[in-house]
Amino acid sequence: MSNKLTATQRKGYNTILNLTDEELIGTLRLEPVKTKKNSTTGTMYKNCQSERFVAALCDPRTSYEFKSKEIFEIVEPQNVEYKKFTIKLTLKSHPTSALSKDDIKNIKAYIDWCEKQHHLEIFMQPDLNISDVTSYLNKVGSLKSDKEIDDDVSKINLERIPRVFIRIKTPEFFRCFHQLLNIYSNSLLNSSHYAQFKLIGKVFQRQRSNFISIEGTIPHRNCAYFFKPSKSSSKYLINSEYLKTYSSTFKKTDLGISSSNLQKKFYSIYDMDCPNDKINIKKNADKLPEEDSLPPFSNIE
Repeated sequence: MSNKLTATQRKGYNTILNLTDEELIGTLRLEPVKTKKNSTTGTMYKNCQSERFVAALCDPRTSYEFKSKEIFEIVEPQNVEYKKFTIKLTLKSHPTSALSKDDIKNIKAYIDWCEKQHHLEIFMQPDLNISDVTSYLNKVGSLKSDKEIDDDVSKINLERIPRVFIRIKTPEFFRCFHQLLNIYSNSLLNSSHYAQFKLIGKVFQRQRSNFISIEGTIPHRNCAYFFKPSKSSSKYLINSEYLKTYSSTFKKTDLGISSSNLQKKFYSIYDMDCPNDKINIKKNADKLPEEDSLPPFSNIE
């Protein structure tokens, strides 16, 4: 929560967090957020424990060759197609009478002030839709943020491409989105609500380096995703020219901060058949051919 909130906005934020399911459904609704037309701007999602990794990745003073040998590795494949679906919390025109007028006024003050604070972005592979994501959330019950995933699972997932990649500006509102998706997911299935994107690449910090050490962080907790609107069949690659477009990120990074809470804003789903904090180890015992029985030993008389 921002420290810049007024007293009224802060009350609105706290009221949203404390809504019962019934009050939530009667007070707020979901509204699609459309991607700007003709937008070609790419976005880097910093899913990392330390922004120092991002600074090293985008540092214009070092060569791409140095970065690729000492700082990061690229997960294959690149240029993976995704659909982006963005929604936001909006106050209903006629909210429930269960809340006081002051509560409604406070909620409106908060939502009107910080629009992007209550946005949820969902990137999903082309064969999925928002109904599939909602069904998955209902099945697993509770989704873990990438920060909450244990080290063993995190290490395995690091070199995989997620089926679904979720970013939320205010993680405390994830429950609200989940509950409201059960009400609105069918009405949000219209294809016009989806934007076509490409995952240009996912990069993660190398486990070892001869020349660089990012203190206060664990390498497998640092990765970045590069998404770009899919306006043509053009393919992009993570290379020297592409990273140069993010040089300004280096200047904006506070190198004095050793760790951040960015990971808690991301939820990655790698397998739709198991919780996102587990690895799906498929049992294929019934598919394996039965071993031939061993020949009996000869009786030696």
